[in-house]
Amino acid sequence: MFIDHAGLALFPSVGIFRCIGRLAFPLYCFLVAQGFRHTRDIRAYARRLLLLALIFGRISSAMEQNVVFSLLLGLLALYAVRMLKGNRLFSAMAVFALMLAAMAARVSFGWLGVALCLAFDYARDNRGGQALSAVLLPALYSLTLLLSGVSRSWVMVSLCACLSAVPILLYNGKPGLHHRALTLAFYAAYPLHLCFLLMIRAMRIIPPYFLH
Repeated sequence: MFIDHAGLALFPSVGIFRCIGRLAFPLYCFLVAQGFRHTRDIRAYARRLLLLALIFGRISSAMEQNVVFSLLLGLLALYAVRMLKGNRLFSAMAVFALMLAAMAARVSFGWLGVALCLAFDYARDNRGGQALSAVLLPALYSLTLLLSGVSRSWVMVSLCACLSAVPILLYNGKPGLHHRALTLAFYAAYPLHLCFLLMIRAMRIIPPYFLH
């Protein structure tokens, strides 16, 4: 994610930064699905995401809501499906409504966040199925970008998200270190790295901004 935003803010003409950064979003959705499965308090989890999303609003982009909103909607979709488990029609309607909300609110990646979180949770005991979801859904999303008139170069960059299947396949299924400080660091990483990049750009010490 840091590499992606560094490319956007400081090196807009260097495509490799954005290509590498495309891996971040599917991995964050994977972590949301894992967190949903293991958290002891889903409401507290959702509140933390909502607070982080609201505090930073559109800071990551002037065109769309920041990516934390996408993760929050994905978490809400997981919760809705769990609560409506006995009614497939209502579950489908809730998921569809959240996807529409994502697109109407112009959150980053639109419907993809909801779809990835659900797919990763559905295939929770099948690492191959999760990896396949990490390929097929970003590929479908890239196709929708192409059909909507987005430039082919950006579509190719978006397709790099499919490479997130590799670390997902390599995941051993075991939880990592759990400590309150690590949790705080995880949530702080998003706003802190954005502030750092904005500060560096404002100082104009990295081309092409130091000439302006």
